[in-house]
Amino acid sequence: MSSNRYPVSRENRRGMIMIIVVVCIIITALAVKCRSLSDKNDAYAQQIATLEDKISEEEGRGESIETFRNYTHSNAYIEKVAREKLGLVYPDEVIFQPQE
Repeated sequence: MSSNRYPVSRENRRGMIMIIVVVCIIITALAVKCRSLSDKNDAYAQQIATLEDKISEEEGRGESIETFRNYTHSNAYIEKVAREKLGLVYPDEVIFQPQE
C-alpha cells in the first residue's frame, strides 16, 4: 500500500493555497482591528482617570463651600460684616479714627 491514499491534484493544491491566503488576510484584518480597539481602550482609561481626579477636586471644593456656608451662618461672620460693611459697634465700644 502506498502512503498516499488520495493523490492531491493541482486544483486541490490551488484551493488549499487560496484558503490559506484568505485566512491570513482575515487574521491580519482582525489583528489591525484589535490594535485599534486596544488604543481606544487606553484612551478611555486615561479619560476615566482624569475624570476621577476632577471628581475628587470637586468633592474637596464642595466641602470647602459647605464649611464657608456654615461660617456665614455663624455669629462671628454676622459680627464681622456688621463691623466692616455697616460700621456698627457695640454700645459701650469706643472707636478711634485717625485725623486727616
